[in-house]
Amino acid sequence: METALTEWRDKKVLVLGLGRSGISAAQYLAKRGAKVLLSENSPSDAGKLAEAEKLKAQGVELEFGGHSERALEFAEIVVVSPGIAPGSEIIRKLEEKKLDIICDVELAARETDAKIIGITGTNGKSTTTALVSHILSTAGHKAPACGNFGVPVLDELEKKPDYLVVEISSYQLHYTSTLSPYVAVWTNLTPDHIEWHGNLENYTEAKQKLFANQQSNQYAILNYDDPIVAEFKPASEIFPFAIDGTDVSSGSVVEDAVQAAFMQNGFLSYRIDGRTQILCHQADLKIIGKHNLENALAAIGVAAVLQIPQEKIVEGLKTFPGLEHRLEYIDSVNGVKYYNDSKGTNTSSTIKALEAFGDEKIVLIAGGKDKHTPLEELVQCIAKHASDVVLLGEAKDRFREALLASGFKNVHLSQSMEEAVETASQIGEKSGVLRLYCPFAALV
Repeated sequence: METALTEWRDKKVLVLGLGRSGISAAQYLAKRGAKVLLSENSPSDAGKLAEAEKLKAQGVELEFGGHSERALEFAEIVVVSPGIAPGSEIIRKLEEKKLDIICDVELAARETDAKIIGITGTNGKSTTTALVSHILSTAGHKAPACGNFGVPVLDELEKKPDYLVVEISSYQLHYTSTLSPYVAVWTNLTPDHIEWHGNLENYTEAKQKLFANQQSNQYAILNYDDPIVAEFKPASEIFPFAIDGTDVSSGSVVEDAVQAAFMQNGFLSYRIDGRTQILCHQADLKIIGKHNLENALAAIGVAAVLQIPQEKIVEGLKTFPGLEHRLEYIDSVNGVKYYNDSKGTNTSSTIKALEAFGDEKIVLIAGGKDKHTPLEELVQCIAKHASDVVLLGEAKDRFREALLASGFKNVHLSQSMEEAVETASQIGEKSGVLRLYCPFAALV
C-alpha cells in the first residue's frame, strides 16, 4: 500500500455521494485508517445496496435518503461528489461550520508526488486527456488518463505513475483549493452548466481555478483561438495553441509566442526553444474535424513542455484511435456511413461535430434532454451541413420550432431512438448522404 502524504488514521471524513468518485474516495480513505461516513441523498436501491455492502466490508459507514444531522456533526473534512451543487442545503450547512470541502481531485493532489497534468474546457477535455496519455505512454511513461474521464484519479495513486493525466470538470474545480498542476490545459469555453454554477462568470471562474495556484515554473496550455481563454493571464508559463486566422509560427497574432503549437500548411507543428518542429499532416490523424485539430495541438503543447521526443509525439498522434461515442465511425450499410457522436452533450460540441464533415451532407439525430441553451448558432450550422434532422425526446418540439422558423423544412419527429435510427437510415439510403448519430440524450 502506498504511504499517504496525510496521516488519516482515525480522522473523521464525510464523503457526500455514492457515485464513482465518492466510492473511490471512501475506499482510499478507509484503507488508510480514516473513519469514513458516506452519505447518499437518494434512497437505496439494489445497485446502491450492492455497493454499500462492499464499502461496509472495508469499514465505511453509510446512510441513504438524505444527509443527517449526525453527518454534519461527524465531519472533520468533507469530500464531495462533483454533482452536488454549491448552493445545496448540505453544502451551505457544511460551509457554516468552516469545514474543508474538497473533491477527489483535490484530495489526490494532496496525496501524490506525481506530476499532474490537469485538463479542462467546455469541450474536448476527454479526447485531449486520452491523447496526452497516449502520447506519454508511447514515449514510455506511466501516465494514466483519469479523473472525470476514465477511472477516478484516486484509483491510480497506488500504481505510482510518472504523470497523472486528469480531466477536471468545472464541478470538480469548484471544490479545489490547493490544486497546482505541473501542466494545466484549457481547451475552450462556451456557456454550459449555467444552472449549476449560477451564471457564466462563475463557470468561467471555476475553469480558471485550475491555474490559480500555479507558479512561474509550471505551464499553462491555452487555446488562443478562444477569445475568453486567450485573454486569461495566469502566473505560470503560457504555451498557446491556435488554428483559425492565426499564424502563430510567424507571430503575426501571438506576437510574444516564442513557443506555441499551430497548423502550418496542413501540418501540425510546434515551436519551442527557438526551433520549429513539423510533426505530421492532419490527414495522418485518425480523428477528424477542426475541433480534433485543436485537441491535438493542445496535446502537442503538453508533450512539448515535457520534452517528449519528436518521433514519439508523431507516433502517438498517428496511432491514437479516438474515443468511443465521439465522432466514432461505426459501419457502412447500403452505402450510408454511420457515426456515433452520442457524447455530443451541448450545442457547441454538436456544431463542431457537424463542421467535421466539411461539405458532405449528413442526416442528424438530435434532441433528448434540453438544457435550454440558445439554438440560433446550431440551427445555422444544421442548415449548412445537414439534409435532414430527426428529433426525439423532451427537446424535440423546441428544436423543431427553431429549425422551421429558420426556413429548414426537412424535420422529422420520432418517439424513440429505435424509430429515429430507422427514419434516418431510410433517408440516408434514399439520398446517399451520411448519417451522424448525435443525440442530446446524455445532457445533464
